[in-house]
Amino acid sequence: MASTAPFKWDGSAPTLTNSLRQTIDRLGGDGLSKRHLASLAAYLEGMPAARTPTPHDPVAVAHGKQLFESGELGCASCHDGASTTDRQRHSLDGVHFFDTPSLIGIAHSAPYFHDGSAATLEVVLRDRGHVHGMSDGAVLGDRDVADLAAYLETL
Repeated sequence: MASTAPFKWDGSAPTLTNSLRQTIDRLGGDGLSKRHLASLAAYLEGMPAARTPTPHDPVAVAHGKQLFESGELGCASCHDGASTTDRQRHSLDGVHFFDTPSLIGIAHSAPYFHDGSAATLEVVLRDRGHVHGMSDGAVLGDRDVADLAAYLETL
């Protein structure tokens, strides 16, 4: 988690401790001292990486990886590197800025987007990605969507 800063959907928190403080403040809380916040952040940063699910068909995963890395879709232009994030903020809808989230453990983090508007990876790839200004999933056939989702679930 520590290698995916900045935090929050809009990338407004440069550190995990800052993100926790902003969330607690936004929710009206005030019960954690700086020391407790630091301890909580250290605990979260020390958690093991999410376990990947049972592997999918290797051919489907390889095809999904090829799609992910293709210039046509452009996924890897933002979701790049060991943490699958460029750590940048992008204006996806022309108005709001969004942090590029890491895709590590994405299989375990549904629903997707800051508003939970995509229940599955297939919905992200088929519908919601276009709405949020990412790649247009309309260019993907059913097999492509399934294979790309299979690849993402291995991260």
